[in-house]
Amino acid sequence: MTKQIVSALNSNIDFIQLKLYDFSDEKIDQEKIISERLNKSPKIENTNQKLFLDENNTFKYDNPICPVCGSHKIIKKGTITKNKQNINGKTTEFKEQQYQCKKCGKKFGIYNNPLIGEHKQFLQEIIDKIPGIMKIGYQSLRKISKYFEIFLGIRISHQTIKNWSNKNHEETINNEEFEYSGYYLYDEQFLRLNGVRHYRLTLFDAILNIPVSERIVRRRIPKNTKKFILDSTVYKPFICLTTDLFPMYRNIADEIGVNHQLCTFHLFQTIHHKLKVYCRRNKINGKERDYIYENAQELKDCFRQNSTKEAIEKFKQYLQNYMAIPVVLKDFIRKHIINHFHRYVQHLDDENIERTSNKVENYYRQTNPEIIKKLYKTKNGILTFLDYQMENWTEKHLKIK
Repeated sequence: MTKQIVSALNSNIDFIQLKLYDFSDEKIDQEKIISERLNKSPKIENTNQKLFLDENNTFKYDNPICPVCGSHKIIKKGTITKNKQNINGKTTEFKEQQYQCKKCGKKFGIYNNPLIGEHKQFLQEIIDKIPGIMKIGYQSLRKISKYFEIFLGIRISHQTIKNWSNKNHEETINNEEFEYSGYYLYDEQFLRLNGVRHYRLTLFDAILNIPVSERIVRRRIPKNTKKFILDSTVYKPFICLTTDLFPMYRNIADEIGVNHQLCTFHLFQTIHHKLKVYCRRNKINGKERDYIYENAQELKDCFRQNSTKEAIEKFKQYLQNYMAIPVVLKDFIRKHIINHFHRYVQHLDDENIERTSNKVENYYRQTNPEIIKKLYKTKNGILTFLDYQMENWTEKHLKIK
């Protein structure tokens, strides 16, 4: 008698109920479908997430599952007692149920308890107060420790607070992943870390009104600035960059290949400063001084037009009477404005381009004002503080079009 191989699946199952994804243009392979359904591996990575607290202050899993083999055949294996200080400064006793799998023998307990946390002495609700305090503004670790003692009656060392708040940054902090506009502001703020001068680099989204990324560097050189901007905009749109008048930024924008808007506010400030110094040194007063300032006002009006074309025409008209322009303005026009006029009028033809860098400077004033720029000791310390400030600013100022 000839031996015949018979499929155990097909011979023992009369029919199967197909699902929508089982249908296709190809012939239905019932053997394959049955095999896949019977041999599914248990998904155990999302198990043991629902906790409940019983009347005896014992944390238990609602439906314990073995984290190794995925079995539901679980038995209880005693409890672990944990004493934690609560928000009232008193000690509360909690217990955590322990389990053992009958199938594989694995022993396990409560993992990542969101109420108790990973810390030994305090409840998580106390630790969660730290971000709120850090977002208010700069507070020394010892001062935060004092707040806990005064208002909650809890004594926490400044080193413990540092451990709770420390985010272990290397040199950069990044905001959440939003759909960034591609219209950015860039600026730098100097600060001192343990007495040594450093620079805070910031890329700011002009449309969303939030920072994109920040970095602390030791030296203010083109290499550091360019690398930071490129790192911050990788996989993000990049249309235009608005900066102040620092010459290094012009070269970087050209190397990256994006539109570059120079801050008109800084331009007007520069003109005003030059006139002020010129009049003081040459002791110019009265009508002559008034004439110089009126001429400067005509120059500023060239950048207040409705389009680039109108601005160019206005500037040409201004230059027609070149001999009447004060000497102090002639030098500035010849050396700077003529060469970079197009960088001051980019915003006239694109309303999304920010004509000043005032937004990022306002961000600096609120997150790291002048009074605290010299208080930091480590790079990680300032980055941790700025990370909380970035989060707080984003919560309050985010604009979605």
